[in-house]
Amino acid sequence: MTSLADAAAEILARSGMTKSALCAKAKVSRTSLDAYLKGTTQPTIAQIERLAAAAGLVPQISFVERPKPVSEQFLAVLEFGDLFPREPKGPLVNLGPVWRAAREHTREE
Repeated sequence: MTSLADAAAEILARSGMTKSALCAKAKVSRTSLDAYLKGTTQPTIAQIERLAAAAGLVPQISFVERPKPVSEQFLAVLEFGDLFPREPKGPLVNLGPVWRAAREHTREE
């Protein structure tokens, strides 16, 4: 879950109730619930607790470490790598005969 608005959507889905029934039981306005579900506003933790209680659920909060930012230099290297094809465009040239001929040519001199 990434936001409290996502939590409201999960509560509604897991409740098995209609929006109106959940709102009436939680004493949260239907307009507010619709705004949470659209992502136009974020519910408060108290509103999430009321919605969860009305649905017979208990909210659980967990914390994870924030990802470390990626340096601009690393991003530049990745973008530079995208300029090169992942596979060769055609078969590799066999340079063996060329090297042999060059070696023989230098021996003759």
